[in-house]
Amino acid sequence: MQQSFKVFTVIGILFTIILGSLSHFFYGWSGDFFLVGFFSPVNESVWEHLKLLFFPALLFMLTEQRLLSYRCPDLLCKNLIGLYAGLLSIPALFYAYTLFTKKSYLWADITIFILSVFITYLLAYTLCKKKLPAPLCRISRTVLYILLSAFAIISIFFML
Repeated sequence: MQQSFKVFTVIGILFTIILGSLSHFFYGWSGDFFLVGFFSPVNESVWEHLKLLFFPALLFMLTEQRLLSYRCPDLLCKNLIGLYAGLLSIPALFYAYTLFTKKSYLWADITIFILSVFITYLLAYTLCKKKLPAPLCRISRTVLYILLSAFAIISIFFML
């Protein structure tokens, strides 16, 4: 069982890094197509760059849930908790380093993205070995709906 999760963790990390990196350019490549702006950054704000992690990881996690949920019934809950930790790490690390440097560096931003992907998947992998309380899983799903709504509303605001 753990071998399957290890393989999916590695594949998820690679999938999210590749698709997340490419999705940075999707909005521009699409000619600023409105619907693409819901799933990829429409500007250079930290908020919009959370989409680089959120949507590719969520896509992979939903696929993983479909394939492996019989082995780990609360897999989506554990994956979502990892995703939230990764999402929190992006602004925390970005604002921490820019507080000291007073400017942003592309190499540091890319490193933060990659670190956040690792945080996301390694925390989820670690949680797969534990039983989580049902209320925590309900909360994680509620937070997912809130984030999806927030991404949609804020994306519309930035695209106006």
